[in-house]
Amino acid sequence: MDIAVIGTGAIGGYYGARLARAGHRVHFWSRTEHAYLRDHGLTVDSYLGDFSVAKPLAYAQIADLPACDIVLVTIKATANQAVFPALAPVIKPGTAVVLMQNGFGNEPLLAKLYPQARIYAGLCFICTFRDGPGRVRHTDYGLVSLASQVPDAARLADLAAVFMGAGIETKTVGQVLEARLRKLIWNVPFNGLTVVLDATTADLAASPSIQVLAHAMMEELIEAAAAAGVTIEASFADEMLATLDTMGPYNSSMRLDYLAGRPLEIEAMYWNVIHFAAQHGYQMKYATMLARQLEYRQATRQLAGR
Repeated sequence: MDIAVIGTGAIGGYYGARLARAGHRVHFWSRTEHAYLRDHGLTVDSYLGDFSVAKPLAYAQIADLPACDIVLVTIKATANQAVFPALAPVIKPGTAVVLMQNGFGNEPLLAKLYPQARIYAGLCFICTFRDGPGRVRHTDYGLVSLASQVPDAARLADLAAVFMGAGIETKTVGQVLEARLRKLIWNVPFNGLTVVLDATTADLAASPSIQVLAHAMMEELIEAAAAAGVTIEASFADEMLATLDTMGPYNSSMRLDYLAGRPLEIEAMYWNVIHFAAQHGYQMKYATMLARQLEYRQATRQLAGR
């Protein structure tokens, strides 16, 4: 199959390399590393076994990619406004577009732009990060949960089979709304707290007080989901909290962005779901407080950099 990877960072580099290794024609778009990838290849250092793609198909411009069967959108949500409209050349009727990024509410935007495509969420539960040009380090997990924007069980299963055929742990979870809300139950507390507290996941796990706070934030998300008619079992918060014990000293994606001076995904990860909950009569006080703190950290970092 022809598969496009829009953004060859930690997520796109890892999953794209897995699919290329399985024999698919994977077309990698990278704004800054396309030349390096062509000359030196793409390397994955994984706890499951290291491997590399010697001569990846790498592009500087999205317009140069062919129309593809599957498009993995792995850019940061802060780039969506510029990148989403640019995807037209790679999307043909029936293309499966998989949004593999953090945040909430972006699948409907893609569905409006590309009604000829099939839109999916790809929720990644993985510990991975860029470790230099053309190099991805994969330290734990790797599950992709796939969900459909519209009911489409047969095609969802076909898409999952492509991922599983590449050695990617995959499950199907039905519709996008519930899947995105479940992903936020980890993302909202732990991405934000690692930035505000200048901490790794291991630091959070070592603090009983922070675990109590994180659990309260998770309960708030479960209540917000219930207000919108989505049932998430209370035990799911305990499951997500327990992941800190096995994850080790991991930097969340938002903390990595903060440390690198990149814009934070505050709108996509916090305000979108806060506004969604408000539309259903529920006020998310913890999430709002954390979003305001993140805005402060981002603003003061910008001032300090001048």
